[in-house]
Amino acid sequence: MDRGAIPREELIEEIRRFMRRVGVVHAIFFGSRQRGDNRPHSDLNLVLLDERFAGQKLGRLLPELQEAWKIDLHLELLPSSPEEFEEMQEWNTLAREAAESGLHIDIQEDTNEECDR
Repeated sequence: MDRGAIPREELIEEIRRFMRRVGVVHAIFFGSRQRGDNRPHSDLNLVLLDERFAGQKLGRLLPELQEAWKIDLHLELLPSSPEEFEEMQEWNTLAREAAESGLHIDIQEDTNEECDR
């Protein structure tokens, strides 16, 4: 399948599976694939929010997280604590874009309930 042809809803379901694999209950899907104006080789932009990422270096976090990504589509990943992400929005335009226009995906830990906002 052409990478650019993966339907958006299928990508959202894969993000949910990924979130379960890495134990994260809140993510933000943003960028061209979320908006639907992507090109065939566009990457997928994803913010993962979890307290356990506080103070962690990206170089330590990214390899393990990216290993859990199972589809042949480049993943641009930003793992962050909610507080650090809030601060980051003041100086990082991508973080601000994600927060303002990205699709927030939540998975409830105790149930199968999921919601997008």
